[in-house]
Amino acid sequence: MFGEEIIIWNPVLPRCDCEQATAYWQGQDRQAAEEARQEEEAKRRRAMRQRVEKLLGQSGIKKRFRQRTFPNFHTDTPGRKKNYGIAKEYADNWAYHQAKGDGLYIEGTNGTGKTHLAAAIALQLIHEGVPVICKTSSDLLLDIKKSFDGDGVRESDVLDIYKRVDLLIIDDLGKEQCSDWSMSTLYSILNDRYEDMKPTIVTTNYNQAALAAALTPKGYDDSKIAAILSRLREVSTVMTMAWEDIRGKEETQA
Repeated sequence: MFGEEIIIWNPVLPRCDCEQATAYWQGQDRQAAEEARQEEEAKRRRAMRQRVEKLLGQSGIKKRFRQRTFPNFHTDTPGRKKNYGIAKEYADNWAYHQAKGDGLYIEGTNGTGKTHLAAAIALQLIHEGVPVICKTSSDLLLDIKKSFDGDGVRESDVLDIYKRVDLLIIDDLGKEQCSDWSMSTLYSILNDRYEDMKPTIVTTNYNQAALAAALTPKGYDDSKIAAILSRLREVSTVMTMAWEDIRGKEETQA
């Protein structure tokens, strides 16, 4: 009716703009943004894990190496204790190393625990929900070759998984059958991960020069592989594990 006062009820009170209220609401906004970021990160991890499982099965850690945890790694010598500390710090501070694109380059002689520490990192991070692939270089290349069979999985899909997964661990690098295709494929994966700041861990029984030679087919120039290995070492903590082979002496070491 004309002349009557109309009152509109607003159930949401306006924010006070005093200093204390402003600080409070800023804190609430930051908390909400962080919760949204964490939820988005969790969704991304789940999607990546599902994609890995769809294309490659599980993480690639074979039954024997699922026992290679940090608690059963022997730290009875200074060398083992030092390298255990480096690997455990990497796993415990994964978010920091992931943000920096840091990796580990684990070189050394046979049977000194290189695979054990790499698997221990993978197992800890997988338990925390981080998508990880941990395979020998031979198995990695075999997965890609299987896509040639035309069973609905494309080579590009498998390659993309290796290039994009949060952490890629390549065990026994240099032991695979060397060819022009294997050299180009490994270079593509490692170079893309380097450029995208995706952390990579490699283990190898070769020193840097010998590994470059092992990954390069006979008659080819090894400069491409040598360059990517140099880059990997640049962004990785280099762990040298060279001592007596302890296989057969301590059941849990590898």
